[in-house]
Amino acid sequence: MFSVKTRHQNCYVYTKASTSTRSCRTRDIGVQTETSKLCSVGTQLSMRTLQTHHRSVCVQTETTLSSFDVSTKLVSHTAVASSTPLKTSSKRPCLDLEEDEDILQECSSILTSQETDVTFNPAEADTSITEPKDLSAQESSPIQNICKYIVYETCIMELFDVCPVCHRSCHIRSQRIGTFLRVEQLCHHCQFSRKWNSQPILGSTPAGNLHLSAAVYLSGASFFTIEKLFAAMKLHLFKYDTFRRHARMCIEPAIVYKWRNWQDEMLQLLAQREKVIVGGDMRADSPGHSAKYGSYTMMDLETNTVVDVQLVQSNEVGGSYHMEKEGLKRGLDFLDAHGVTLDCIVTDRHPQIQKFLRERNVNQFYDVWHIEKGISKQLEKVCKLKGCEKIRKWLHSIKNHIYWTAASSSSGPERVAKWMSMLNHMQNKHTHEDSNFPACLHGTRRSRDTKKWLAAGTLPYLKLEKVLSNKRIVKDVAKLSPHYQTSSIEVFHSVILRFTPKNVVFPFLGMLCRLYLAALHYNENAGRPQATTAAGRPVFKVTFPKAKKGEYRVREVKTQATFKYVDDLLDLIFDKVFVDPAPYVDDVLRIPIPPALCAEYDRPEKEEAISSRVSRFNQ
Repeated sequence: MFSVKTRHQNCYVYTKASTSTRSCRTRDIGVQTETSKLCSVGTQLSMRTLQTHHRSVCVQTETTLSSFDVSTKLVSHTAVASSTPLKTSSKRPCLDLEEDEDILQECSSILTSQETDVTFNPAEADTSITEPKDLSAQESSPIQNICKYIVYETCIMELFDVCPVCHRSCHIRSQRIGTFLRVEQLCHHCQFSRKWNSQPILGSTPAGNLHLSAAVYLSGASFFTIEKLFAAMKLHLFKYDTFRRHARMCIEPAIVYKWRNWQDEMLQLLAQREKVIVGGDMRADSPGHSAKYGSYTMMDLETNTVVDVQLVQSNEVGGSYHMEKEGLKRGLDFLDAHGVTLDCIVTDRHPQIQKFLRERNVNQFYDVWHIEKGISKQLEKVCKLKGCEKIRKWLHSIKNHIYWTAASSSSGPERVAKWMSMLNHMQNKHTHEDSNFPACLHGTRRSRDTKKWLAAGTLPYLKLEKVLSNKRIVKDVAKLSPHYQTSSIEVFHSVILRFTPKNVVFPFLGMLCRLYLAALHYNENAGRPQATTAAGRPVFKVTFPKAKKGEYRVREVKTQATFKYVDDLLDLIFDKVFVDPAPYVDDVLRIPIPPALCAEYDRPEKEEAISSRVSRFNQ
């Protein structure tokens, strides 16, 4: 009986030699070979060359100490003759042994250098090794702040083609989940194996998939546009159902929570003010009277801040015509519930809105631009009539006059008097019968173009008088806003287009959350300063708006927009909502969502509808 101690198991395996009952035949075999020839080789060296060279190396690192049990078996140099070839093991234990030896050598060199240093203190050495670990843990970046790269598949697989232990080819198996890639490497020779993930995994969700869904949503992009982009670049992407699941469980609850927190802080400040001047206007998701959604915006005109956004679906109010009134009603009720006292509201001239605010005893002013646009359209038609071409010379002056009338007047009768004075001014008469504005304020000057003056009773004057002295226009001029206009709301509507394009259909909650995103973006960037050059000069640009028909405009160039709200939402999604989504999802579930437009109709069976389908080409 003999024993053999294996390397991988710290135990002995006993094997009992058994003798065969049959007799063994032996045969002697001899081989005749030539005797080995030996030769002596000598090298002449200097005595200094044989001296041991020493070099001190100091390495600061964090070491991990492990205990290794290594057992060896002395093999005799005597060759054993056997007629059966010996089978070599498929494993290579010598490689592990060599790696262990390298580790021991590194450890021994470090200890030797420390023991020869008389100032070495083991306690200080332990502290210096453990402190960097705590610092690295504190400085680790959150998942959403780590940089990402586009990596080609061949470049990734090159890292796993060869075994890092035996340097032989390996078996590679990959698994993909959306943008996530897992690579499993197995070496059949030395049994080395490892798994590599391209992204961190949060529970069972790859972090990159969730981050991409959040980035698409928060930037106002469309998933289908991103899907086309990924397909063009041959990038793997998850399905739309996954995107909607991420939005429903994490992204939309975070947006609602972020907007409502900011809104509560803003309403507390507004409630402390004595009087608040707000502006209101509605935006439909499509032109005409067939819009599905209408979003009504309430803006604090003094601070240029969006205070509230109400989303109305057409089937809630019996048609798209009534959406603006319902949105305004909800907005005013919301401000009243939070203790905000209104001084006045600036809106357009919608007749339904005028009646509603008059019955609610809310002081209303009209935006000047809306009235000026309506008057300009009528005058453009008059200028095209035969004999009325002279009126075109006065178009620019009439537009400027209505803005001056609103800004320089303190009462309704004064606005009307200044507005009607334009008819006398175009006849070269600068004194007026109305005591509220008895004379023009400009000085006496001689005009270079005497042909521009209009004569009373002529066709151009009568056509112009009919437009400017229209009963409804005179009534609306009396209520022109003397201080703030709704141009800021129009700018906000252009921002909404970036988040909710009119050619993309969104569900009700998706449309509402994207409106909140547009409001967060506008409020963060509305007060940006003007950009300056390196020399400190303000930057301007010259534009030619299509509506001005060849007239140029000089506009200020603002500094680059910021997106801090996106970073805050990403932190909220990864740090709080994803960890415990229940309280955030509950807030979203409390939002009343109207039924779909087709809910009032009976939905037929699909097979039945297909069978009854008739085309005009195959009748």
